[in-house]
Amino acid sequence: MLTYSELKSRCQKAMATPPIDDMEESVSVLCQNDWVRILVVRDKDIPERLRIEVEVSLPSHSDPESGEGVKVFVKNLIEHLEYILRLDEKGLTLEAMFRDGLWTAYMDIDTLPDDQLFKSLIPPSV
Repeated sequence: MLTYSELKSRCQKAMATPPIDDMEESVSVLCQNDWVRILVVRDKDIPERLRIEVEVSLPSHSDPESGEGVKVFVKNLIEHLEYILRLDEKGLTLEAMFRDGLWTAYMDIDTLPDDQLFKSLIPPSV
């Protein structure tokens, strides 16, 4: 299971990585599972500004038949939507692309955030 200190260390490493000259933006993946992807995004035009971005989406292989499988899926969905709402409480900005079933939370940073933010970024375990 991912710890907040591992997540913080990965973010610190991404922040220290210089941007690639010929790309619009560079993206470092801090964490990824079936439901959540946590990224650090660096814009080519303003390389000192970084964005922590959390994406929550339905798993690509999510097609429970009925009964218990549907219950587990719904519980996981609720848990991940509550997770994205908790990120809003921590100051991240929420966006949703309803057609794609994608919810995002992001925050622009110029220095390494405190431990409390990294603790909040830890996704629910599925």
